[in-house]
Amino acid sequence: MKQRIIIVGAGQSGARTAAALRKQGHQDDVILIGDEPELPYERPPLSKDMLSGTSTSGTTIFPHAYYAEHRIDLRMDTRVDSIDPAARQVVLADSSLLTYDHLVLATGVRARSIDIPGAGLEGVLTLRTRRDSTRLAARLTANARIVVLGGGFLGLEIAAAAVRQGCAVTVIESGPVLLGRILGGFLGTRLADLHRAHGVDIRTNARVTAIEGQGSVSAVLLEDGTAIAADTVVVAVGALANDELARNAGIECADGILVDAHTRTSAAGIHAVGDVARQRERWSLTLVRLESWENAELQAQTAARTLLGAPQPEDNAPWFWTDQYDQNIQILGGCEPGDTVVIRGDPATPSWCAFFVRNARLQGALLMNAGRERRIVRQIMNTRHAIDHDALGDASHPLKTFLQ
Repeated sequence: MKQRIIIVGAGQSGARTAAALRKQGHQDDVILIGDEPELPYERPPLSKDMLSGTSTSGTTIFPHAYYAEHRIDLRMDTRVDSIDPAARQVVLADSSLLTYDHLVLATGVRARSIDIPGAGLEGVLTLRTRRDSTRLAARLTANARIVVLGGGFLGLEIAAAAVRQGCAVTVIESGPVLLGRILGGFLGTRLADLHRAHGVDIRTNARVTAIEGQGSVSAVLLEDGTAIAADTVVVAVGALANDELARNAGIECADGILVDAHTRTSAAGIHAVGDVARQRERWSLTLVRLESWENAELQAQTAARTLLGAPQPEDNAPWFWTDQYDQNIQILGGCEPGDTVVIRGDPATPSWCAFFVRNARLQGALLMNAGRERRIVRQIMNTRHAIDHDALGDASHPLKTFLQ
């Protein structure tokens, strides 16, 4: 019996799911639908290489010929309006119907907007698509005044790219510390110091009340009355899951489509992958939505294996990285308040690690310019072996001994 699989969302996770289905032996129809008029591409370069001028096109995942060669029916610039789970149909914007046997939702996320006066002025931008990145890159010129709203990873990567282009940069963060929800704010304090050392004006506990300008932006007004001059304002205050299709179809959602460990949603025959999927459980984390390159890759493989009945690989601690200036920062797992922080190496030097331990188990890791340690640290986390704090913090004690 033929099994038609439709994938809605032609980003990284959608394209990789289509490719994985073919690689793992699926011979029937695969339809990949995306609402952008471009070939599927990866998003990490949008806030890195493209803004720094080292790339002009981002990272296209496959050339156009790939889709024809692998019999993937790629439909670009096409929008899905609704899903009928009972009839197993999707309704396109032109009212045409497509019937599926299995449906994969890879609809991603969108930039969170701000509702303040002046948010619609020329020069107020967000960064989510290749087009967004191209528009922002054109404004990162020498001495341009760039104000970034939001001190998360995206905002800080934009700030670093703008500094490299000779801009004067201010980052405004409403919380008391950058990245307050990441590793308990431990990393944010250090990144604030890094950015300040490169000339970035970091302002925490700062709330924006308005964006001023006549037609185009000229300043950002803070709650305390301070006005910060700006030629461009980049809103980087987080993302919202594009889960409307699922919610309107009665599928369980919570700022993301709820899925099990095998990408299955609450509706029969429907899966979700990538940034839009909120996993009920992943490693030792619960109800987590992971916006990362690795998660998009791995969930695509998981969905394909589930659809084809193939065995699944072991669950590993999630991994994320960011490059800022000449610093490579890698994060594994997570942490909670009360976790013990163990430092390995000297934070005053370029390369060191911080570990987050709970009940003698390694829950999270921060690797500063220490990517060579990632593989073994991940193995330690996955084995769940008991950890001796003193030995973990002793750089002369080989990490591999924790696997014994």
